[in-house]
Amino acid sequence: MSKGYIICVDDEVSVLETLAEQLLARFGESHIIETASSAEEALSLIDEIIGSNDIVELIVSDQVMPGMKGDRFLEQVHQRLPDAIKILLTGQAGLDSAIYAINNGGLSRYVEKPWNIEELSKDIKDLLDKFRQNLENQHLIQALNRRILELEGNQPK
Repeated sequence: MSKGYIICVDDEVSVLETLAEQLLARFGESHIIETASSAEEALSLIDEIIGSNDIVELIVSDQVMPGMKGDRFLEQVHQRLPDAIKILLTGQAGLDSAIYAINNGGLSRYVEKPWNIEELSKDIKDLLDKFRQNLENQHLIQALNRRILELEGNQPK
């Protein structure tokens, strides 16, 4: 299976670099780690990846950013990529934004800053394993449906 994408979104450069380095150290063999400093930049990046027929598996987004907030960004991501894993990472968000992201953005996890990389890595690994299993199941179902159509086409009428 080809490498999937993990996208990190945060307007604070030091946070973005730290998160990307930590994820690269733990998931770099199986994933390409990309960063964006705004929701708008991340949406463009996602469109580019989708346009190349590659798979965005995971998005980690800060909540408090200039322009589009993380919960609204994840809502737009969810419309494009309903199966992608979405994590809201924040030091300031209130319960309202978390609830909004859960209800409208398909949020998988809510993580407070500063995060514990061991816990975050375990959560991400578990979520990525589930994502890849679901993807494999979808491929098997598609293959099975194609085979059923082939067999039905060969049946006497």
